[in-house]
Amino acid sequence: MAVADPITISLTTDEIALVQDSWAEATTPNAANGDEPATAIASILYNGLFSLHPELKELFDDINSQSASLGAVLGVAIGALSDIESITPALESLGKLHGRIPSVQPEHFDVVGKILIATLSDKFGEKWTLELQTPWVKVYAYVSGRIVASMLAVRDANV
Repeated sequence: MAVADPITISLTTDEIALVQDSWAEATTPNAANGDEPATAIASILYNGLFSLHPELKELFDDINSQSASLGAVLGVAIGALSDIESITPALESLGKLHGRIPSVQPEHFDVVGKILIATLSDKFGEKWTLELQTPWVKVYAYVSGRIVASMLAVRDANV
């Protein structure tokens, strides 16, 4: 089932390069403490999420697995930015999976997005500029928007 209202993203080649280069820097092996680098970034994100919203911790059975999954999804999306539509089926599949978990709500994705941006801002410090933040916000909005739209479509179909 395709998402009824298409969610689009428009990134310049410079914005794509900014996101891809910053992700590569954030996930270099020396940036992690023994974990897969993308998993380490996701772990930091979830620690921040749970410190602000401890009630969300109960949504996750295995936070290590969830961190690995989020890191992988971000890595795939960032790697595909030149042809982001190519991963739409995978994002919609994730949405369908989330649609079968009643406790997962669309607003949770908004909270995760804010924490992602805060995590990256902390990671990059003074290098984190509006020029870098803007394409990251666009990428997360696209990825989460596709997932949420598919999640809601599954729930609407099951009503």
